[in-house]
Amino acid sequence: MRRSTLGTLATAALLLAACSDVPDGAVEAQALECPPGEEGCDDIQPVGPGGSMEVEMGNFYFEVTETAAVTGEVEITGINVSDAFHNLIVLGAAEGSEIVEADGGEEDTATVNVFAGEWTIICDVPGHRAAGMESTITVYATEEELENAQEMGETDVDRDQELDPAAG
Repeated sequence: MRRSTLGTLATAALLLAACSDVPDGAVEAQALECPPGEEGCDDIQPVGPGGSMEVEMGNFYFEVTETAAVTGEVEITGINVSDAFHNLIVLGAAEGSEIVEADGGEEDTATVNVFAGEWTIICDVPGHRAAGMESTITVYATEEELENAQEMGETDVDRDQELDPAAG
């Protein structure tokens, strides 16, 4: 009986070893490189209705004052309420996204391509991010999801109004 168990184990080991052999040529396989512009090889871009958003830029903060951002192409208007130059960059936005740039007292609008989720925004003027010009914006997956957040008072506008001491 003991021989039969050992024989069975030996046979099973041989069969498993045969199943795990790497086929010839597989060692030399490399990832397929997709030439830009080739059909099916373009960068993935967010799809959706997009929307618009207003962000106040001051010394040294961002405050979302109006939001309707759904995945896709989102137009961000930066309103610079300070006397210094500020910009607004959405970190990780898809290729083709623009940067909001405005001198003191002016505003600028830029288009960013973003998927649903929370995105970090910064001012990359030296020292500004460290001084507080970093925040987040929320981009919703659907218009219904945005409407629900607005009804529940859970949008970026609601958050920033709670944080603003002048609003209370």
